[in-house]
Amino acid sequence: MSLIHTTALTDSQKEAIRALTDACRKAEPITLSAPSEDGLDYYLVYENAPETSELTAFSFLFFVPQDDAEPEAVYTCEYTAFVHPDRRRQGHFTAMLNAALETADSFEREHNCQVDFCFLTDEKSPAASAVLEAIGAEYWYSEYKMTRELRKSDADYTANVQIQKADAPSGDISGAGLYTASLNGEIIGTCALLPSANEIYLYAFQIKEACQSQGHGKDFLKGMLALIAQALPLSPGSASDTCEPSTAQTRAEATVQPFSAFATVSVQVSGLNYIARNLYKKTGFRETESLSYYIY
Repeated sequence: MSLIHTTALTDSQKEAIRALTDACRKAEPITLSAPSEDGLDYYLVYENAPETSELTAFSFLFFVPQDDAEPEAVYTCEYTAFVHPDRRRQGHFTAMLNAALETADSFEREHNCQVDFCFLTDEKSPAASAVLEAIGAEYWYSEYKMTRELRKSDADYTANVQIQKADAPSGDISGAGLYTASLNGEIIGTCALLPSANEIYLYAFQIKEACQSQGHGKDFLKGMLALIAQALPLSPGSASDTCEPSTAQTRAEATVQPFSAFATVSVQVSGLNYIARNLYKKTGFRETESLSYYIY
């Protein structure tokens, strides 16, 4: 067995991850996907040397600060693993898990914080449920993945809050990372972007409690969609910014034309967070997956 740890996947590794994910989806009715962008910790398992064997298993993890804790005091380490259906019960999952736990311990020491290690799994996977029960992981809560296609009209929205990329030069609002929303010079919210193979993942979206129920959350969310839309090209054959539709009907069709790259934006929201779920629904998101978290 060859176990590789990396934070920057090669093109061939990304293709191998997509192929293995497809194999798992054919074996079980799961919809859980895997990002393939730099910055996450990936563990790749090969039977022999990577140059001479196919990818057998892979997993990834990332750290998210918990909303109800002091800044950078408590993080959740979200961990997901895929093992080829024909290569299970051979120790691959255990090898990856042990390596991931060591990474979580290192993060905890380096940042002087508490890390809650948890598994993110698709509720439709009997194999994952059996493994989690066997290792003694405890059910924590369920979450919904909600998705929304970007549209040309998204780029036209102007937010009332000021949105800026954290720790970046003034005016730099492109790419992955943490973004802040400010009102009258005060930061009232945060949101992070993580691009994957065919979607952009929004996470850590929150508004200060004192500023909630005032429309700032919806304004911030629509502002983030506008920033993403403004940074992406229109798909071939769609209406361009310089082409004026000739009729009201074609003009309406132009406003819902999706973009070519990163056409989908996704979020994850707790099943108990009815306010957030309602906000996303009002902004055009729809539920596509039901995910479960297990504490280890």
